[in-house]
Amino acid sequence: MDKKYSIIILGASGLVGSCLFKHFKKNGKKVIGTYNKNEKPGLIPFDLTRPSLKNIFDKNAKYCIICSAITKLDECKKNSEYSNAVNIDGVKNLLMELYNQSVFPIFLSSGAVFDGVDGGYKEEDERRPISLYGSQKKEIEDFIFSKIEDYLIIRPGKIFSIDSEKDVLFSNWLEKYKNREEIFCADDEKLSPTYVDDVALGIEKLLEKNVRGVYHINYPKSYSRFEMATNFFNYLGVDNAKIVKCSIDDFNFLEKRMRNSYLNTDKFIKETKFQFTAIDYCFKLLKIYQKL
Repeated sequence: MDKKYSIIILGASGLVGSCLFKHFKKNGKKVIGTYNKNEKPGLIPFDLTRPSLKNIFDKNAKYCIICSAITKLDECKKNSEYSNAVNIDGVKNLLMELYNQSVFPIFLSSGAVFDGVDGGYKEEDERRPISLYGSQKKEIEDFIFSKIEDYLIIRPGKIFSIDSEKDVLFSNWLEKYKNREEIFCADDEKLSPTYVDDVALGIEKLLEKNVRGVYHINYPKSYSRFEMATNFFNYLGVDNAKIVKCSIDDFNFLEKRMRNSYLNTDKFIKETKFQFTAIDYCFKLLKIYQKL
């Protein structure tokens, strides 16, 4: 990518957006980042229910990475009117504004567009979402397919960070362990834990390749949550974590959850020759970060 162009990152205060913001800034790119409710220094307020680029638009903007969304599945279902306004109406309006300004959109979608019956889904496989969130993502994908000529759609795996402030996967389990809480982990739900830094680097690689279309950025191995938790605490040398094996059906979710959310990443690896960060190495980084 040419450094003279700027990159807009919508949702730069979230897990993926903040990593992308730091990654591109570190690599010398001019980056404009936004936040909605989670204010952070250096970011500009932006509300997807009123998606005007007036206050954040840069005449040199070439790319816009759309990370902004309501991503918690139960929250989407419980507040469906608001989540539709953000995840569907707001994004559609934004996409058309980007199109009119000739800004290339990178839309962060989700493996939730699939039903999770089989797993290992390829980019072109039939999408049958079983959650409102997945349906919202599918609707935006279909909108892009029909209205936008040049685009990237990224479907990542189950993203995690070593940042203790992020309430996801390993950091969440570690916090429960420190609080001596039980850690309920389904053994009938398989997913691919994907390091957030790999997602940021993967997106950069695709932009450098100047490719278009849909790509899965997903760690190439899958595990059950119970298996992941067991491996994690074994690596840390912890033998007294209260890991409780259970079923995904034991949780009181508002909607069913995918049993197999892992994706096929062959297309992405073939295009970029990308090497994902090994899970054990991520455990090592987290151990260092947490000063364990």
